[in-house]
Amino acid sequence: MTTYSFLDEMKGDFLDILNRKSPLPIDIDDLAINYSESLDSSLASYLTLLRSKTELLAQAQKNDDELAMQSALLRLRTHAMSLSSFFEAIVEDTETVLRTGEWVEIPENYKTPEHYKDPTSK
Repeated sequence: MTTYSFLDEMKGDFLDILNRKSPLPIDIDDLAINYSESLDSSLASYLTLLRSKTELLAQAQKNDDELAMQSALLRLRTHAMSLSSFFEAIVEDTETVLRTGEWVEIPENYKTPEHYKDPTSK
């Protein structure tokens, strides 16, 4: 069963736009996102790790176990930093896409056309 993967679709869109706009071939190793891995799977893994450490922290706190709390906090920090890096890579590649090739200037009062809006949002 195939599931919709919005982050992986975004990743594919980035590559399509870069390949269309760049006068030179794109080397994906020069980009911040790991294009050989599923972003949706990576995000799920990072969140699972973060959740496990928050659960460990809660248990340690209930037992007033300062060593376990400190250990959980250090690991929680590490996983939060991984999440931060994950999103920073998306920011960096978004900026790379925007800097590649020529783009038309967005008019001051531009609004996204209605036919692009999500039909489920009201």
